[in-house]
Amino acid sequence: MFTANHTDPKTKSKIKLPFFIKWNGYDLFLSAALSLATVLMTRVHYGGSVSGTAQENYFTDFGVSAVLLFFFLLVVFYLAIPFLDSKLYGWIQKLSTPRESDGDTSLKFWGIVIAIAWLPYYLSYYPGGIYSDTFNSISYCLTGTLCNRHPLFYNFLIGLAIKCGNLFGQDLEWSMGLFFGAQMVLMAAELLFLLRWMNRHRIRRTVRAWVMAFMVFFPLIPIYASSVWKDTPFAMAFLLWFLFAVDLYLAIKKGQWNLKPFIGFLAGIFLVAFTRNNGIYVVAFVAVVFIPLTITCRIPLLKKLFTYGALLCSVLLIAFIQGPGYRKMGVIPTDVVEDIGMPIQQICSVVVHDGNITDAQKESINRFIPYDNIEEYFKPCVVDSIKWYAGMDWGYLELHKGEFWDLWKHLFMQNPGIYIEEYLLETLGFWNVDVSGPSGYAETEVWSNDYGLVQTDYFERIFGFSFQHFVNPRCYISCAWFFWFFFVCMVFVMKHYGFRNCFLFMPQMAVWLTLMVATPIAISLRYVAPLLFTLPFVALVPVLLEKEV
Repeated sequence: MFTANHTDPKTKSKIKLPFFIKWNGYDLFLSAALSLATVLMTRVHYGGSVSGTAQENYFTDFGVSAVLLFFFLLVVFYLAIPFLDSKLYGWIQKLSTPRESDGDTSLKFWGIVIAIAWLPYYLSYYPGGIYSDTFNSISYCLTGTLCNRHPLFYNFLIGLAIKCGNLFGQDLEWSMGLFFGAQMVLMAAELLFLLRWMNRHRIRRTVRAWVMAFMVFFPLIPIYASSVWKDTPFAMAFLLWFLFAVDLYLAIKKGQWNLKPFIGFLAGIFLVAFTRNNGIYVVAFVAVVFIPLTITCRIPLLKKLFTYGALLCSVLLIAFIQGPGYRKMGVIPTDVVEDIGMPIQQICSVVVHDGNITDAQKESINRFIPYDNIEEYFKPCVVDSIKWYAGMDWGYLELHKGEFWDLWKHLFMQNPGIYIEEYLLETLGFWNVDVSGPSGYAETEVWSNDYGLVQTDYFERIFGFSFQHFVNPRCYISCAWFFWFFFVCMVFVMKHYGFRNCFLFMPQMAVWLTLMVATPIAISLRYVAPLLFTLPFVALVPVLLEKEV
């Protein structure tokens, strides 16, 4: 059921017709996806800021030229992909070939390397880059407020650091420095676990070295280790979970069932679900996909039922804890706007672009948002302006959700084009590789606060020059690149090793899809940090599958 489909592309002319069609079907699918995305990218006018108005961030007209460009690109990609694919597949085959000289890479050596490479970050950014959301978590901890607007588990970790500071008679700055240091040490330990994982899978020494060099020296990784915000623990939990997900899937694929990866996978589900509020949707999506993709595996029926049952029960238990459990504890829930930012933007876009709206619908909109304020505060790429400054009546919205969704539905049927364009603009940075920016990119500073927290650059004090000058981001990588890397690799894997192996990319796709459904801002690298942390698997997954053949 999991037979690899990896015939050398150079011999396609000798392959029977059904397989020939299947191969070209994947090429055609990828060509169409890349062509459509490229055409959409050429029709975007982005003014350079997510806070730009509808006159600065918008789509230009689509016409015959867009259709012609799509088909031209379709042909170009369709001709180029098989050539590039054959080169890539040959490279994967080479990397997957074992060498007798490839012994285990030393964990001790890389532990020393990480300590030396990351110590300057700790000295330079002390007590860490602290985001505005983190100060909300600090406030919840100091006042004893149970709130899940930022994950309750993350608030607990912040509170634990503060209690440790109090225990030793230290101030808040010392506590945040402790949190920063602990986070960096745990991430270093996780990278060593990744190295041990690669050793166990007999990944070639050269590949291990490149992966570790990327994870240790690529500045964004240690900068995220230095960023005291909820996104770093989430990305760390995701990486750990993904390692066990790969182990579990590969074992089941071979008709085996091992307790250790299964326990690790279940534990990872809880870590991912409780370190960020969209985590529950990520793990639920992966759980739903996992079952049909492994249903035909040859493991004992009782073990299969136990696996699926434990998986579904874990997701249901998390949903119960975060739903009725939190309500019973008196936990303040996430703001409703976090779930409906996209619909709000689409409704406002119809108003700003003079769409088809009845008088009754205008009155309904006015009950949620002062109608006359929308033109002034609407920004196509971020909902915050409408959310905080346009005078939204959150109390009315909370009590009249049915009216809101009925309004959204009917305006969609009357203005589908405006809805689609606004959707693409609100998610712009997650599919358009030409759009990037500093918003939510990395946190290297301490935000303005009332707690007296300031950043102290001990590295500059000791050595007389700024380490931050060399590592602070200057050019911003588009979030979309990370998605396209995984998407292209997923299609490559399905083409060469079978459709079911797409599971090995479902965790990353789930993170991306949750953003495409409910992102509040068009550009924010921190939202796709798990894709950054697992980027080496774009190469590792095909290598592992080739080794299994």
